[in-house]
Amino acid sequence: MTDPSAHAVLIRDFANTIDVEDGTDAIATMEGLTTWARDRGLAGDVDERTHTQAIALRAGLRARLLTNNIGAPGTPEAARAIGQAQTVLDALPLRVRLGAASEPGDPLMGEGPLASIGAAWALVVANGEWRRLKMCPDHSCEWVFWDGTRSRTRRWCTMSVCGNRAKARAYAARRRPATD
Repeated sequence: MTDPSAHAVLIRDFANTIDVEDGTDAIATMEGLTTWARDRGLAGDVDERTHTQAIALRAGLRARLLTNNIGAPGTPEAARAIGQAQTVLDALPLRVRLGAASEPGDPLMGEGPLASIGAAWALVVANGEWRRLKMCPDHSCEWVFWDGTRSRTRRWCTMSVCGNRAKARAYAARRRPATD
């Protein structure tokens, strides 16, 4: 089993700031985003524009990570969310640092919490880890998880809950009498 990098953990945690099952959103307010970012060591100010961009970026990342899991392009709403997230990423102030491999720090840096998330996404994409970040396809869950399997074929956040629900629904559908 492969462990995620700190960058992949940051992306996963950012995507999971919304909890569909509990009905909570850690970054629903500017104060929530500020607290979440500060707790993860992401420096920078959060204003109304940053907050709006964070919500759009999270929605687009979640849509992209669901696509990773189901292998389909998704809905028109998902495509719109991904496009809006791309607009946010395109506008982020990121810097690339030239340094020796032994120097501490990331080669890609940004100012502000969203730039740090954008830099983390760029590094996760560059090293291929993004393919292991997936969103659970169960609409009552939608938790983003790390697929540490060798074959990268894990489908559910947890087989004992979401996978079991899906299997039970499929079984019930097969047992239902066919209607004309």
